[in-house]
Amino acid sequence: MSYSEATHSTYEFANMDFGAAAGATYHRISGPTGKQGRLKEVGVVLGEATVFATTLGIVEVGTAADPDAYAKLNIATAQAANTTFNSGDDTDAIIDADIAADACVVVKLTEGTGAGLTGQGNPYVMIDWF
Repeated sequence: MSYSEATHSTYEFANMDFGAAAGATYHRISGPTGKQGRLKEVGVVLGEATVFATTLGIVEVGTAADPDAYAKLNIATAQAANTTFNSGDDTDAIIDADIAADACVVVKLTEGTGAGLTGQGNPYVMIDWF
């Protein structure tokens, strides 16, 4: 199968409170057997405005050995509720779009730090498999 015949997949994750100090949350994505992937987009549909003080909320896409091998989305502070913040907003978020065949992709969600934090949303990752 060529890239022009890729299977588009969107992986949506449960609400993450990027303003809470609960520690990182991890998710795993396994693509179709024998298929390589191309990371198309990473983002968060925000249900609450973001306020980060010391560090930003982060969505990383990578491997167990290299958490941001493919992407590191730094969610900006002062984003409005009911909006989407994605790799189109953080234009250097995608580091390496090419995902090896049969790779186990790890999505790491990390909350911001500081005082008075807010920012809940549903993270997602879009990958084309071919």
